[in-house]
Amino acid sequence: MSRLSSAALFALLVIFGKQATSAESTAIQRLTHSYYSKFFLNYSPDGSRLVYSRHHANRRGAKQILVGTRIVRADGTNDRPLLSEYDATVQVQEHPAFAPGGKQLLITGGGSDTANASKDTFVCSINAEFAASDLKKLAAGDGVTLGEEPSWSPDGKRIAYVTTTEQLWIADADGKNKEMLLQGSGQYLHQPAWSPDGQWIAFASDRDGNIEVYKTRWDGTDLTRLTDQPGIDCRPRWSRDGQWLLFTSNRKRNQDVWLMRQDGSASRPLTTHSASDDHGAWAPDGKSIAFVSMRDGGFDIYRAALPDGVEIGPPAKLRPLLRVTEPGLIAYYHFDKHTSEQVRDQAGPNHLSLHGAEVVEEGGRGSLEFSGDEAYAVGGNGVTLRGSGPLTISMWIRPATASGNGYLISKYGWNIYLGGDLVPRFESRSAKNDAWNTLAAKQSLPPATWSHVAAVFDPAAKAMLVYVNGKLSAQQPRTDGALGATAAHPLHLGRYNHGTQFFRGRLDEIRIYNQALSAAVIQESHAEQRPRVAGVSM
Repeated sequence: MSRLSSAALFALLVIFGKQATSAESTAIQRLTHSYYSKFFLNYSPDGSRLVYSRHHANRRGAKQILVGTRIVRADGTNDRPLLSEYDATVQVQEHPAFAPGGKQLLITGGGSDTANASKDTFVCSINAEFAASDLKKLAAGDGVTLGEEPSWSPDGKRIAYVTTTEQLWIADADGKNKEMLLQGSGQYLHQPAWSPDGQWIAFASDRDGNIEVYKTRWDGTDLTRLTDQPGIDCRPRWSRDGQWLLFTSNRKRNQDVWLMRQDGSASRPLTTHSASDDHGAWAPDGKSIAFVSMRDGGFDIYRAALPDGVEIGPPAKLRPLLRVTEPGLIAYYHFDKHTSEQVRDQAGPNHLSLHGAEVVEEGGRGSLEFSGDEAYAVGGNGVTLRGSGPLTISMWIRPATASGNGYLISKYGWNIYLGGDLVPRFESRSAKNDAWNTLAAKQSLPPATWSHVAAVFDPAAKAMLVYVNGKLSAQQPRTDGALGATAAHPLHLGRYNHGTQFFRGRLDEIRIYNQALSAAVIQESHAEQRPRVAGVSM
């Protein structure tokens, strides 16, 4: 399926934006008078400058600029190229975005515009006079190393970006530690915008069939659709207090700049001119909005005051991007204060999607309940889950009455299940993936009662071990040194990886380590985790 580009989107917006609308209710001021095309508008953090991209004559392959980045004073004066020194080598310069401190600028760059796949994220330095230098790829390497349409996190430590395969990613500010948050299901996933408190990323997608505005938490959880209207809603931008979103819409068959609250409510048009209005950008002081319009015959930048009833508060307080950090911990699930059909991985990107499994609360704590009948959860197949050992799996289990095999956790290469006798069993594939190694605990788990089980594969000690309630229950030799068949299969909870043998009961405090935890650490973990488990007796 072909990808719908930003240029194609603009064409659609213009085509469907020809119907005259009512007079505008807010003051509009024209800032530039140059008429040539302008896209991807953004303010500098101090509010003194605007950057944008300009289309030039189509000269592919001539080592001349095709889409250039320009900078202009906030009053519309001193409009000039920003990266002209690099025009011959980086002929496409789109989506300029200042770092929070204003000393760096990200762009989408490419050597030609023959294909979106040629574009990548570039970075340059910006001095006090707003001169650019040292333009280079953010992540060095041949081909596309990141993606396009970069957006800074408010602390400047990370970026969000998208790929031509309709994926939303984040990475460290140096391009390292890349992490995919979402895979789109249509032709369009664009314009990521990080919220000022650091907790959300807004973007536009056609994942539900129509191009709408969505937001997701910075770790890919709590995906929320914010608009649901005919037409196209796109280019979301956050107000400095994080309470409002600016976006472009043609829902009234006219391309205008709109406002809505951060939860999608109270949407209203900011512009209502019959010409195309697009590429809105908040002034850093929160008092006005700049945008690009064709209302005077060409593409120029305008400034609009906020409408009555919209007041922007002080800058949102930055909230830390927290993950549980514990040596060797690669996945961690608890179920307290849960509000969606996705459960966040507290240690990494392997978030759970729930399929019939339900979070239940008891005593202010949550746990995940499985009915034993087509109820399960899936945690994906992230890179951290594909290791061949060492391995520790720690979890709390509250089984219902015995009723045949029920898989608690399954990666195929390693699994824990309860037999019909409620005895926990740790099974894994051999290094050559030609045999099963199964270790059963020495005791069964009492029904309707919480128990702690930890399974360990320790290649250094050449052993498999099972602990129950902090104490070693069983062990056996394992001498082939690696777990087999761990790379190709996603993580499942509540059933076997191949979709059979469903568990009936509850799970909580599920932790996976790429280390072989010692007996002492497992005993300490058992005692430390007891108060966190829903309904466990103290």
